[in-house]
Amino acid sequence: MTPSAPPVKSVEAFQRDLEPTIITARNELVTAENFLAYKNNYSIAAYMEDGKTLYSFHSRMFFFTELDTDLIRDTYNKHLLPLGFELSEKRWTSNGVELVNFLWINEEYHAVVSSTTRLGEESATRYYTMGNPTDGSTSDPTQMIDQPGRIPDWFDPNLPPA
Repeated sequence: MTPSAPPVKSVEAFQRDLEPTIITARNELVTAENFLAYKNNYSIAAYMEDGKTLYSFHSRMFFFTELDTDLIRDTYNKHLLPLGFELSEKRWTSNGVELVNFLWINEEYHAVVSSTTRLGEESATRYYTMGNPTDGSTSDPTQMIDQPGRIPDWFDPNLPPA
């Protein structure tokens, strides 16, 4: 008999258990001094799969000028590895530009933290989940739980996306 995978944690549990630490790490890396632009807004989408309503959480993507991939890796590792994330790293060259992509994956929460650096140009980071149920702790799972720091204090909400 094959052991079954543990149940996936809820979209609310992700926000309570993991997101505060992800935000802390991201805010150590993306600052007012190195911020370039952003893309997309924070959202939680609902969708049907096998007759069940599931949710996906998507963060804003921040572009920033930090190019030290060791610093990016070490900062996220310090915060995420103790929470059960596993790191995968890929390096490749495209049109003469070296790219470094880090993915920190937490299977229990179906959570991913991504950072991609175009060496000599810019870095980008975001986080997301896919396939999370609700635990019923909120009346509307598509409404985000308030998180201090999710939108950094220095961020101008009137700034248009890239």
